[in-house]
Amino acid sequence: MKIHNVTCRLGPTSATLVTNDESVLTYLSDFYTLTGDASAIDEWLVEAIVGPADDSMDTNAWGVSYSSNPIARRLRLRSTDPGNLAITARKAVREALVDYCEQRRYAMLHASAVVDDQRVIIVVGDKGSGKTTLGLKAALFHGMRYLSNDHLIVYPEPAAGTDALASRLALTSLPTPIPLKVGTFLDLQHRLPAPWDTEGLDIDAHRAIPREQLYKLDQRVLYTFAGLGQDSPIQASLTDASTGPAVLVVLASYTNGTPTEATEVADPIDALMAHVRSDWMFDPTLNQRYLPRHERQSAEYEADAQRLVTALAERAAVFRWDHRGDPAPLLNHPALKVRQP
Repeated sequence: MKIHNVTCRLGPTSATLVTNDESVLTYLSDFYTLTGDASAIDEWLVEAIVGPADDSMDTNAWGVSYSSNPIARRLRLRSTDPGNLAITARKAVREALVDYCEQRRYAMLHASAVVDDQRVIIVVGDKGSGKTTLGLKAALFHGMRYLSNDHLIVYPEPAAGTDALASRLALTSLPTPIPLKVGTFLDLQHRLPAPWDTEGLDIDAHRAIPREQLYKLDQRVLYTFAGLGQDSPIQASLTDASTGPAVLVVLASYTNGTPTEATEVADPIDALMAHVRSDWMFDPTLNQRYLPRHERQSAEYEADAQRLVTALAERAAVFRWDHRGDPAPLLNHPALKVRQP
């Protein structure tokens, strides 16, 4: 049986994947950019093998056995079910990115983000605020790169030539599925490929429902970044404010009425702190720990989040905006005036 040995690109880092099953590679290629044979010795190696486990391994809720060696930075996965093995491997590979960011004391925001070479637009909001709609349309219609859908990671980045953590920030995101509400899907279906997963939803049965009623439904289909033609995860570096990129942060709310003009937020730090995600960090059902790593306590995470949100607010223009799902006003916002290199 052929053994496949590839690198999974994870924005600022990478992980090595070894598997004996083509279907595992096919599944992971929906979430990660896979390249050639892996050779780096300082990255995590995830060995996902279809086959029986041994007595030294623990088993997760999906019947996949696992054991790790933190010194060798190696995780072994075993299962006779290739589907469950692939899902577990996807989450384990994702942990390599979480490990990298945890070493840099990251924080996570409920936010979508799109970028190009000169602009970064971060849309912050809770469920139903239109983050996915704005991010997806910015990518589909305006050529932006889709960096985050709902798991925006912010971490400090050392300034060039130094070891100290400066006010320079970096952004990346978890490469998770992208849930798209059925109303938005039907609006954009002419520009979209087939969904990655419909979750059993009968799409045709929804076509005759009036749009305003349809938008209130929480039923959805799933996409992946790769399925939308977007690399994921990617990294964006926020250098000093004088050299760019220009950064706009919008606290968004979807409205059925008339869109408002974006208004500057008087206390951006408190406004953004309300959208820091602690569920991902501390809920073990969301944040699996197949790879052993040190993790902060909640008080440490809160303090680090406060520092990072403060640095982001100082680096960005922060506005509040009620919208109808069109990102064009953000892309043309005066705060994003293109800076000369």
